Amino acid sequence: MVNKKDFFSHMSELYGEEYSDNDVYKTLKSIMKVTDDKKIEELRHLTVMDHEQRLAYRYALASNGKELTPRQVDQYLSMIEYALSNM
Repeated sequence: MVNKKDFFSHMSELYGEEYSDNDVYKTLKSIMKVTDDKKIEELRHLTVMDHEQRLAYRYALASNGKELTPRQVDQYLSMIEYALSNM
């Protein structure tokens, strides 16, 4: 399992600011428990979206009541990428 301090350090370095979102860390741990290959592939697909696809993803989230800033979407996708690379 990924250490919280290591994850926060990675995100802080990646985004140039102190990062300490415990909810995102909980999501990270949940993602790392995924074993279904189809779900893992869906998560991988999220991490390689281009700018237009990210905007569409953000819009889809907002349409479902989950409003995120562009930076929050980037951080969320970085967290998924981190989880996948540490599974």
